[in-house]
Amino acid sequence: MLFKRYLLERDNATQEIRFMRILSAVLVLIALIEAMAIGNLIGEARTILVPPQIKQSFWVSSSMVSREYLEEMAYWYAGLALNVTPSGLNYQNELFLKYALPSEFGRLQAEMASRSEFLKKNQASSQFSVQDITVDDRHLRVALNGKLHTWVSDKRAGERDATFMIGFKYLNGKLYVSDFRETNRQNLFDIDAATAKQS
Repeated sequence: MLFKRYLLERDNATQEIRFMRILSAVLVLIALIEAMAIGNLIGEARTILVPPQIKQSFWVSSSMVSREYLEEMAYWYAGLALNVTPSGLNYQNELFLKYALPSEFGRLQAEMASRSEFLKKNQASSQFSVQDITVDDRHLRVALNGKLHTWVSDKRAGERDATFMIGFKYLNGKLYVSDFRETNRQNLFDIDAATAKQS
């Protein structure tokens, strides 16, 4: 009788030990899965860029952005580049270039410096009034049509119809400016120049 009791207690102890080992293995597995998930999140940085004033809803994903987001950002960048005075040029150029695609930074910087030099030399200011926007979301390009007003000192120097195209690249969750140039209503996205650039 005592021997049977001893065997029963031994079996119970063995079963308890087996249960504790299984439970420990499950807890170690859960801890490893959690550690891997945390490790994946630690390296991921998310930068959210929004225009100063949001006029419509938009969305962004890991590989794409909505048409509305392209439109809002193009409007904001066009304002930075084209609504300028000689005293505010440097700051606005620096702000614009913060969002330039690294591979296009030098070219965009040179173009903006050339335009800034012209405006400063002539004590000129400009203001671009957008009348309509065309979005090519497949190629991440936006064309803005409107009136470009120019002042020299305090005198109005001119007003003309103008079209500007802004190209974007979406990399690592951030929208970069890859191109900014004047085009025309007949060729909004300057297709010939874009094709030559890709070749």
